[in-house]
Amino acid sequence: LLNMTQALEKSCNPYFVSLIQLTGGESVAAKAAAIGFGSPLELADGITASAGRLPTYEELAVPGQTANFGFGQGYLVATPLQIAQLMATVANDGAAVTPKLIAGYTEDGQTISEYTPTYSPRQVIRESAALQVQQMMIQVVEEGSGTKARPKALGAGGKTASAQTGTYDENGEEIVQAWFAGFYPADEPQYAIAVLAEGMESGGDYAAPVFAEICDRIAELGKLNG
Repeated sequence: LLNMTQALEKSCNPYFVSLIQLTGGESVAAKAAAIGFGSPLELADGITASAGRLPTYEELAVPGQTANFGFGQGYLVATPLQIAQLMATVANDGAAVTPKLIAGYTEDGQTISEYTPTYSPRQVIRESAALQVQQMMIQVVEEGSGTKARPKALGAGGKTASAQTGTYDENGEEIVQAWFAGFYPADEPQYAIAVLAEGMESGGDYAAPVFAEICDRIAELGKLNG
């Protein structure tokens, strides 16, 4: 039998099916909504990120859909931004902050610059629970399915994922999206990062190394406080 730390390390979906059967899909969906899933995000004036999709309570009344939701499949649709927001919430000891675009470029080359938003966190996960999840995610990088996400220094925490799309290539093979998302550094995290490798099957093989490269580059650029 596996405990939760081992289930995260090994990316064991049946464990989380059993867990959501105990907690109920509705409570998990409500917590996901509190973090930001299923809602559009206004990143800057005139720029809104996709809402994605959470399963409805009616859909979760079907046991098979609740089981799928337990490991992030079924009717759940999440954007990279929402996954990064989830990682930020865990790294921020359970306090969620609405992401904002500070600077960027539009398709026509214009610069977007926004003032730094007021920091107004919402405690959506118990601090003690978030701290436990942080340690579990660090174990994923140190010993589990995410070892290729390990940066050169300071460690990190995160989780691999492989998302089924329901679409197929010309050979009849289902197209899978590979993910790795996490926080950096491991202690007193300052960055939440989500990597989506489209059309790749393994988050641990394809997305995790990109995560490590990003962390290493952050360190090289001197973008860490303290």
